[in-house]
Amino acid sequence: MDALPVRVLGSMETATTLADAYLPRNACSFTRSCLDQALRGDYAYLDGLVTSNSCDNSTKTYDLWRHYTKIPYFHFINTPQTNTSKSQKFFYNELLRFKESLEKHFKTTISNKTLHDSIQVYNENRTLLKQVYDLRRKDPPLISGVETLQVVLSSMLTPKEEHNKLLKQLLKEIPNRPDPPKPGVRLLITGSIMDTPDLLTIVESVGGIAVADDLCTGTRYFWNLVGADKDPIRAISKRYLNKIPSPFMHDQRQERLNHIKQLIKEYKVEAVINFLLKFCDTHLFDAPILTQELKAEGIPTITIEYEHTRSGIAPIKTRIEAFIETIKGVP
Repeated sequence: MDALPVRVLGSMETATTLADAYLPRNACSFTRSCLDQALRGDYAYLDGLVTSNSCDNSTKTYDLWRHYTKIPYFHFINTPQTNTSKSQKFFYNELLRFKESLEKHFKTTISNKTLHDSIQVYNENRTLLKQVYDLRRKDPPLISGVETLQVVLSSMLTPKEEHNKLLKQLLKEIPNRPDPPKPGVRLLITGSIMDTPDLLTIVESVGGIAVADDLCTGTRYFWNLVGADKDPIRAISKRYLNKIPSPFMHDQRQERLNHIKQLIKEYKVEAVINFLLKFCDTHLFDAPILTQELKAEGIPTITIEYEHTRSGIAPIKTRIEAFIETIKGVP
């Protein structure tokens, strides 16, 4: 329908003074930051907001967005947290309801042809992003973790056709770059949503190099393609429930663990850092099991809890540096 989907992100620059008036202190600081940006008018340019029940914080703040902002269109997608034949059928109908809602509000028609065309563009973007990740298999990688996160985040804000052109240009130029990243302890980064490179900047300033990730703003976002199906809505619905799962998919922990183990093998990962936003319950409940499983595989793992503010992440530099020195065997 010629609309540009953009990912709602927070800000680590400003205090969440406006959102604090509406949310309790045990609300996750990322959703608090996103709401604060909305209350400040930073998202006033939006023609609509679409969200889902990925976690309790996201679900509840949807009502605050709808009540306190002047965005013209709102829609809530009820995403199943299991992957069964019944949930597949339910989610297919949810996407049909979403499509009909868009058509009605924006007075347009979304045809199967335009859906198929869009699927091709998005699949190309996912394939190109995986090629960018392949550059990190080398030792040292041809692209840093900070740069890679910036590339993925930009894909969430840029028209996909334009982003595909930029990715092709990047892939062509980067093998001959004059300033490749320095080698370091090869790390996989997992945990809560990461919408800023600040944490990875710290990691890569103290002897680490992020070569892989299991993040909603990383591999979980683009790793799986939409399959071929005559019904594009069915193809999209299957992809979203079958993709690399987030911890909110409570019956798919093993699939996520298998994904992480495969990345560890393919990218020659030496250790794992699990960055958890305070009060991010879905990831916090998952963290002990993930740590136990990885340590059983002989993979050193550290869990670091932080707040979505710059003042909140500065003190963790010492812990990251000590962890990396341990991996290096520095006394």
